[in-house]
Amino acid sequence: MAFLDNSGDIILDAVLTDVGRKRMAQGDFKISKFAIGDDEIDYGLYNKNHPSGSAYYDLEILQTPVLEAFTQNNANINYGLMSFTKQNLLYLPTAKINNKMDEAVRLSSNGVIFVHNGGTAPSDGTSLTTALETDLSAADSKSVLNSNSTSKCILIETGIDDSSINPTSAEQSSKILSNGLADNTFRVAYDRRFIDSISGPTSGTTFTNSGGVEGVLTLFLTEDSALGTDTLVENYNSAEVLGILNTVYKDGDGTDRTDTNASVIAGPRSTFTALNITPKSGLKDDGSFTKFGKTGQTVGGAISGKTYDFLDTIVYINGASTNVSIQIPIRIIQFA
Repeated sequence: MAFLDNSGDIILDAVLTDVGRKRMAQGDFKISKFAIGDDEIDYGLYNKNHPSGSAYYDLEILQTPVLEAFTQNNANINYGLMSFTKQNLLYLPTAKINNKMDEAVRLSSNGVIFVHNGGTAPSDGTSLTTALETDLSAADSKSVLNSNSTSKCILIETGIDDSSINPTSAEQSSKILSNGLADNTFRVAYDRRFIDSISGPTSGTTFTNSGGVEGVLTLFLTEDSALGTDTLVENYNSAEVLGILNTVYKDGDGTDRTDTNASVIAGPRSTFTALNITPKSGLKDDGSFTKFGKTGQTVGGAISGKTYDFLDTIVYINGASTNVSIQIPIRIIQFA
């Protein structure tokens, strides 16, 4: 990874991806689509009060060093530029992991979500969930997801994360729904070497705070069929999961409703999705933990006296309408 010097001129640094080089070697390479990103740009550097006048407002932005092009798609553009029919949009949705609901697992202090398939320790029959929750701190114990669970999930919310806009139903309608910024489906990309399948919400799943409650997540998950091989990221498959309207609102209709104890989006909410992840069986037998991860490790305070094998992978989530994206670090873990 490197930065390219930028004296203020527009720089285009293009390289072929691994797939592109493969197509060229096969003799059938052609450019049919391209993506543009601005991950390295801080638009907060725009200075409309620059003493030298308007020609200098964006000078620091234009002179920001740009990243050297990567060949791997998943190491390149995280925040791609988008085109929208409406040209006067002031706000675009973002995606965040919910860490407030009891049903929602969250990132641990070292930035991962632990996912396992269950199982018990051969010596004393301790369940993997119990051992992990014993070894981890009270906060990190909420980062454990059993793939067999129907009551826990990774809860992803989208919306305008700006507290200056009230998260009411009216603002949801005017800022999001009327502008086509609600993602009714999400594309989930996952490494097929380590993950067998992805489960997403059915239409019966709801996230609401109607009736004066702080927030209720009614969860119904179903396994989603893989769409096929993800041609942009090697070894990855993709699946499509539902996005469902988020009806957690601030009191704006005369009822006594709280919202901030349930939602992690500060402004109007858009849609949400809920995921569970089923790791592949036989990861220990095929040597995956040895080759790609670590074996015989203690976790947290090691209070249970158990050791674990684990490996890390990334799940990528993109909104179908807005391309809002988030990356979920997953640690697949089992007893050593």
